[in-house]
Amino acid sequence: MRFSLPDTFKAGFVPGLLLPLFGFYLYYLGFFQYMGFDAFVDHVIRANLAVSVLSLGVILNLGLFFLYFSNQRDQAARGVIGATLIYGFVVLYFKVLA
Repeated sequence: MRFSLPDTFKAGFVPGLLLPLFGFYLYYLGFFQYMGFDAFVDHVIRANLAVSVLSLGVILNLGLFFLYFSNQRDQAARGVIGATLIYGFVVLYFKVLA
């Protein structure tokens, strides 16, 4: 049984923005659950790991892209690419300024 996926730019863009943040939270749960989430965020910022951890979260967008692409939802796949590009520019911005 196939489920219906919407084929709009927004249907890929919004999850493409949220999924890396979910990945960031999963990283916290997997490796730093012993500390509070606020302390984890503070640690990541002070240790200059924010860009690296966020970049790992963007990998989740790859699965979302292929989900949309394999179900022939090209506009939604473009939305995921658009969100990923925004994260790419954010990472590039912090890498150049840091």
